[in-house]
Amino acid sequence: MSSERDQHSIAVSLRIALLGGLALLLVWLLSDVLLLVFASILFACVLHAGAGKVHRWTGLSRGWSLLLLIVVLLTVFGGAIWLRGPEIGNQVAQIIKAFSQELQQLKEYVLSTSWGETVRDKVSGDGWSILGRAGSYVPSVFGSVLGLGSTLVILIATSLFFAISPGLYRDGFVRLLPLEWRPRGRDVLDEMGEGLQLWFVGQFADMVVVAVLTGIGLYVIGVPLAVTLALFAGLLNFVPYIGALAGSLPALLVAASQGSHVVLYTAILIGCVQLLEGNVIAPLIQKRTVDLPPALTILSQTILGSLFGVLGLILATPLTAAAMIFVRMVYVESTLEKGVTRPE
Repeated sequence: MSSERDQHSIAVSLRIALLGGLALLLVWLLSDVLLLVFASILFACVLHAGAGKVHRWTGLSRGWSLLLLIVVLLTVFGGAIWLRGPEIGNQVAQIIKAFSQELQQLKEYVLSTSWGETVRDKVSGDGWSILGRAGSYVPSVFGSVLGLGSTLVILIATSLFFAISPGLYRDGFVRLLPLEWRPRGRDVLDEMGEGLQLWFVGQFADMVVVAVLTGIGLYVIGVPLAVTLALFAGLLNFVPYIGALAGSLPALLVAASQGSHVVLYTAILIGCVQLLEGNVIAPLIQKRTVDLPPALTILSQTILGSLFGVLGLILATPLTAAAMIFVRMVYVESTLEKGVTRPE
């Protein structure tokens, strides 16, 4: 009898392991689709929260509030592109050109030194030529980004459908759970949605502050294309830490064409902005939003960026925020601390 029980236990464990392995394989194969779905859920949460604000301010129904919000957003972004789009496009082309020129000058400088010749002799021709070809990669990268129009259409359409009737999709997912798990499952999904909303609001506020401070500082220093460079810095700040470093490179490259003293002033400006953002602005924002440990954020960006590329890097932080809420509510509170009375 005991032997049969052991065999049954082993069979169940093997089935669970097999199902787990198949699930991981499925996630790996469909990683791009799953990340796109998560991005759609993230923006749907933001649109739903915005529509809720409009609903409270205007008294309109949820559907009309969402429609009004979308019309306002399209008007603002469409007007900005109409008025500033061509100018920003020209400035982006100038930044790309400056980036290519600076890389070429860097290569020539390295080759002119004795240690550069040593490195060239020890590195294969293909490896050394990467630096020379890096500038030519930039336009192709921007071209591939612009070629993602169909993905953006799918992302926007899916986000709108999720935002129009979030309860339909939430309740449909909850019905897949056993009856006794459904109330807790609904609470977990609601909490995760609210957490994503708060994270996005906090990150957007952080992006705006960084863009404004950087733009003012670059204008005062006299760096060309200050507005466009500030927009770059703000947009790339959507990815915490790593994005901040990447957002500072265009400003430094453009400043390099104005002289070493301008580069120094620009570097000091970027350092001050990031110091202020990391020690004052971000903590103030996170008190009202979602606070993620810096080490966990960087590790998640490194892991997901390595596994899933740029999209994994961009979505690493909100994915981590959602995962922390899930682990806290499902594993810590509902499993480890179930039935435990917390001290007041």
